[in-house]
Amino acid sequence: MKNLSPDERKLLIIQGLDILAASLAGIFTTVFFFSHGDLKVTTLYNIAAFASMTFFYGSSGFLLRYFSSGTLMKISLLAFSLFYLLLFFLKDQSIAYVVPLGILSGFSGGIYWATYNLNQYILAHERRRVSYFGWAGAIFNLASAVGPGVGGLIIMFVGRTSLGLTNGYLALFLIVALINIITVFVIGKLPAHGSLDFSYRHIWEHRRSMRWKLILGQNAVLGLFDIALGTVTGVLFFVIVKNEADLGFVLTVASTIAIASNLYAIPLLTRYPSAFWIGVVGSALSIIVFALYQSPLGVWAYIIISGLTVPIFNNRISTVYFGTLDKEEGGWQQKYHLLLERDIVLGIFRTISFVGLFIFLQFGNEIQLAKSWLYLLPVLPLALALLLQKTIALATPKIKS
Repeated sequence: MKNLSPDERKLLIIQGLDILAASLAGIFTTVFFFSHGDLKVTTLYNIAAFASMTFFYGSSGFLLRYFSSGTLMKISLLAFSLFYLLLFFLKDQSIAYVVPLGILSGFSGGIYWATYNLNQYILAHERRRVSYFGWAGAIFNLASAVGPGVGGLIIMFVGRTSLGLTNGYLALFLIVALINIITVFVIGKLPAHGSLDFSYRHIWEHRRSMRWKLILGQNAVLGLFDIALGTVTGVLFFVIVKNEADLGFVLTVASTIAIASNLYAIPLLTRYPSAFWIGVVGSALSIIVFALYQSPLGVWAYIIISGLTVPIFNNRISTVYFGTLDKEEGGWQQKYHLLLERDIVLGIFRTISFVGLFIFLQFGNEIQLAKSWLYLLPVLPLALALLLQKTIALATPKIKS
């Protein structure tokens, strides 16, 4: 990490705290809604959250005219604190307000990732991107490793007292709200970036290069399975392992494995850029294995295969995305509409994935249907990889014979 700039390291610290807070309670928020309702309630929450996130991400182009990216990032974290405080006070009545809670969560996520991604693009130097995203992935997985295990233990220890299991969840939600407030102070003052040269007309009027169309296609495919897969596997893990502490342990092991994979991805992809196919095959294979074996063995097979391989794929997706942005004309002030439309596409297709899942779950036993749904997914990482490969090919100079 010594080769990274102070601003790059600060971004990694901010991301680490944010992911720590999200991983402490993220899967347990899903399980909380599932335990007090069902998988359809959890899916409905995600529909509201990702529809809201897409809308507010799209609104960031307007908001950045009047507020700095640092200020908006702080507002988003305070909103997420409010989300967890509402869970704390509403308790099991939260499922009656799952849609407004999803909208609040989406507001926070949309504003946070719009401003964080903007700072990441501006401050992460082009020549250090493989290293930066390798460390970002490692920190992401380190925070993700610590979070579920600790979160599960908090729920278990409080649940075993006279306070009961529900108050174990509520204690966790309160802790997460406090971490988000602390992160607001850590953000401090990010470097000023100047004003945007931005109009929403740019999204409709600009001529998209073939490379950029492929980037949008990649994110459409990615949105169809990335978050929905994590939600469904999280619920199925809980059904299989049967308690919060064991669920937290499983997810902690999964993220620990992924830390090593993210760090190994740096030299591997630097030397062999096409090594991302290891992650493609691993992603599809892990889904198939887990769909076939709904047991502790299937859980461990899924997290080992995906943990060792998928981060290599994710690193390449990120570096190709930012590399394509670099090749578009203009400075970042003239290219903000590109960042905006990429994440709008991602958000729309994430929303579509949950709408499709919600409809699918209406036709029988939701757990059995969720297992069957997994069989539809392995083709999507392969489709994403083909689009990624074509983007790389277009960016590679052709050698004249």
